Amino acid sequence: MARVKIRMYATVREVAGASEIDLEAASLAEVVDLLERRYGSPLKEMLKGFPSDPERLVVLVNGRNESGRDARAFKLREGDEISVFPPISGG
Repeated sequence: MARVKIRMYATVREVAGASEIDLEAASLAEVVDLLERRYGSPLKEMLKGFPSDPERLVVLVNGRNESGRDARAFKLREGDEISVFPPISGG
């Protein structure tokens, strides 16, 4: 298990009612499971496409986009910083 910081942005932050939390988790998949349990159905609906649908949710680990990867295989390290937000578009 690693102690990690989760930063939530835009509609993810609004649904969770928090912009930042600390969790202990071993993988990105475990982070998603913990967030779903902590914040319930509205956030669970937003997270349901992760990681298979990177168009639905963007997840950065230490500033690097990890959306679309196998979340169960992605192991976290102590102090990792995870950012979660909806896709951004525009021009």
